[in-house]
Order: sequence, then structure tokens, then C-alpha cells
Amino acid sequence: MRVCFVSNSASRYGSEIALLELLQGLLKLNVECLVLLPEKGPLLVELDRLGIQWRIIKYPPWISGNKSIPHRLIRILKAIVMTVWVAREISQWHCDIVYTNTIWTGTGAFAAWLIGKHHIWHFHESEQYNFGLKFDLGLPVAMWLMSHLSKLIIVVSRSLQNDYARYIKRDKLRLVYQSVTIVDEIEKPNGSSPSGQIFQCVLVGSIHPLKRQKEAIAALFEVSRRGINAQLLVVGDGSKRFKAALRQQVEDYGLTQQVKFTGYLENPVSVMYKADVVLMCSRWEAFGRATVEAMLAGKPVIGTANSGGTAELIQDGITGLLYKAGDHDELANKIQFLYENPQEKLKLGAAARLWATGRFTQERYAKETFTLLSEVLMMEKTVPPNLSN
Repeated sequence: MRVCFVSNSASRYGSEIALLELLQGLLKLNVECLVLLPEKGPLLVELDRLGIQWRIIKYPPWISGNKSIPHRLIRILKAIVMTVWVAREISQWHCDIVYTNTIWTGTGAFAAWLIGKHHIWHFHESEQYNFGLKFDLGLPVAMWLMSHLSKLIIVVSRSLQNDYARYIKRDKLRLVYQSVTIVDEIEKPNGSSPSGQIFQCVLVGSIHPLKRQKEAIAALFEVSRRGINAQLLVVGDGSKRFKAALRQQVEDYGLTQQVKFTGYLENPVSVMYKADVVLMCSRWEAFGRATVEAMLAGKPVIGTANSGGTAELIQDGITGLLYKAGDHDELANKIQFLYENPQEKLKLGAAARLWATGRFTQERYAKETFTLLSEVLMMEKTVPPNLSN
């Protein structure tokens, strides 16, 4: 089986890391892989390490924050040109299936349609919570095309499945939880802060309003006001403007010694191991890789109860704690509870690790995806659909 993967970037963020783990698993199942990317980046180093072929073709995204008609038209015209280039590349490589790993670009799907190849779409992102970005062709048209240009669409959570079921038939949406592998050769503390030491909270995620770092900082201010010696480590990079606003918030609260910004960390689990609790304050998560990483590290997670994939991963009071998004006082109460009940903190962390271990393995992820790939190959040979209908 020969599969051509289309990535939206060569970075090492959530969807790209998931792609790497999938590729590693598929290689063990003797699947030949080619990866197309629109740019150079750190992902190429990992592909070379795995011995996976890659090509750079500068296809554009079909999602953008720029709503001006001229910019959208230029991007659409560029996408048409790049579609022909991508189609030629995958045809010459003699692939069986084209696999687009993101909703950010439609080039792979159009190229597969152009030469009559099977296509699978893998949704790691939500059309509803995509940071205010818009499809160049408009949402209804984009959803119609995603459905009609794909044999199957893989989603990473039940929440995401429900999100897209408004536009796409549910039997075409297949749920496959991605794998999460953590580096386990890290020196681990004993898991409990000695009396009088700082209670360490960690929040991992891109710096963006939807990740609600402001909420975590407000909660830290509240627990500090109650006399708890706590610290918040904010891990991630992103909007410079929003980071400046966060730093101003920290200064206004007088928390410059209690809140630290680490920037992007390739292995955030290294700081999770040293933490007492991991916070997941996002307004919405398609899956929640950082949540699973924390669970595998044996750390309790306090997450939002109404934030998509997060609530699928945490059983409140059993493998972690949930709070209502937007309520920083409730978040502060949960932090205080774990601070005052160290044995409960350890119990939640141990239960989380037990639950997560074995559920998010690379082997399971690859086998479930391979089954879907095989199912697609058994389908009738792709005939380009009449897009005018």
C-alpha cells in the first residue's frame, strides 16, 4: 500500500506530531509513505530520520483571516495551479490513497479527484473553533467539497464528530483517537510538593485567547490571595500581542514572581513531571494531546467541562477534575482542593496514568487507521464526481 500524505505545515505542533506517530506505526505495517509539505521546517528532520520521502510544493491554505475578496481570489488561483503540480507528483509516485492530514488545505483532495485517486481526510481541527479564520470558498461549499471529495473522514474525538455531523453524513465520519507517546527517560520527582514549597501549576498550549491563559492567571491570583504559595508555568508560543496582554495582566496582579513564560518547548512533559497539577483552560479542544501527556506522566489535570475533547478524556473526580469554562473562581477552588489534599492529588494522577496507559498507543492508532485505509482500497475505483450537482 502506497499512501501520499498532505500536511498543512512542516512545524511540530499537534497535527504534525500526530502525523509523525501515525507514519511510524504505518511503516511497521509495511505501508510506503510520501509526505507533501508547503514549506521547510523541523518536521523534515523527523521524516529523514524515519527514512520517509517528502516533497515541498508551495500549495496555499484555503482558510485565512484575510476576508478581502482580491486576496481570496489570488489564493484560489494559486491553489488551482498547485493542484495540478500535486496531482502530477502523486501520479508519478503511483500512490493508492491521498491522505490530507488537516482541514487547512484542500489541494490534496482536489488533486486526488483530478487523477481519480482515493482520498481520505483527517480532521484535527474544528470549523467552528478555528480562531476566527474563514474558508476562502465559504463554509457551506467547503463542507460539501470535503464530503464529496473523500471516501472517509477521520475525526479525533466524539465532540469533533458531532461538530461535523451537521454538514457531513455521520457514517462517513470515523472516530480514531490519535496516539500520544511521551519521552519517559526523564528524571521524575516523587510527585508531591514538600510542605512549604511552591505548588506548581503548568498550562501547555499556543498563546491565544481561546486557550484562556488569562483565566489561569486570574485563578492563580485568587489562590495566592488565599495564602497559597503557588506558581504558574505558561508553556507555548503564539500571538505576540496576546502575550503582551498576558504579561500586562501578570504585572497588574503583582504576579511577576509567580507566573513564568517558557515559550515553545519541544518536550513539555519535562515540565509536567515537575508539576503538581496541569491546567487545561481552553475554550475548546478537538482532542487534547497535552491532557493525555499529563495523564501519562501521572499528573492530575483540571480541565474545562464544556470544551470538546477534554471532557472525553477526564472523568471528573476519578482521573482529574472539571470546572466550568470562564469561571476562574471555580478553577481556583479546584487548585486549592489539590493543594490541601496531596493524597487526593496523587490518587487522581495515578488513576489518570492507569486509564491512559495502553489507550493511546502508536500500535493501536496505526492499526485502526490501516483498517480504514484497507477499507477504502476495497471500495469501487474512484470516479471523479460531478461537482456541478
